[in-house]
Amino acid sequence: MDPRPAFVLHDHRVPRPHFDLRLEQDGVLRSWAVPRGLPDSPAHNRLAVQVPDHDLGHLTYTDENKFIADIGWWEEIDRTGKRFVFVLHGRSGAVRYALIRTDTDWLLHRTKEQPRVAGDLPAGHGVAMSQLEVGDKVSWNTPQGATHGVVKDVKTKDFQLAKQKFTATEDEPMFVVESDKSGHRAAHRAEALHRRS
Repeated sequence: MDPRPAFVLHDHRVPRPHFDLRLEQDGVLRSWAVPRGLPDSPAHNRLAVQVPDHDLGHLTYTDENKFIADIGWWEEIDRTGKRFVFVLHGRSGAVRYALIRTDTDWLLHRTKEQPRVAGDLPAGHGVAMSQLEVGDKVSWNTPQGATHGVVKDVKTKDFQLAKQKFTATEDEPMFVVESDKSGHRAAHRAEALHRRS
């Protein structure tokens, strides 16, 4: 089992659309409601309201009103009483954020300094997207550890998989992979996949 702490970003549609960021810590999922989702640049901070902890079983929970927008593992970079810096290693790479405490809530900030290597694999281990084809054997990281499977489809337009919405383009395709063990399908960018012989 992967010893690294997991995270999940839930896309939650009730009572009104918002996102829930959940970080595994001390045997529970520390949770923040983020109405507008994770910030995509350092110029735009997002309100984050801390909500009650959830049990670890909620990590992969979905229903008709709740979808997994991203999932993976996270690492703490720095922590003070007012600021908590961490990196999310998700489906499409690694991004560094800071949670900054205000008088009443938190602000979620995308830091200017970002990890050098995107994704969970060391430099040189990612797969160039032009090299991957349907039928290729690949592996990828999940909160439970490395998973092996096969590329089943290459998406170049926005699509849905297991009630989750994904964005894909010709320049940044998404690869639908099927786990050898469970038969479940997931979607990843090329940098999150490693070809197996």
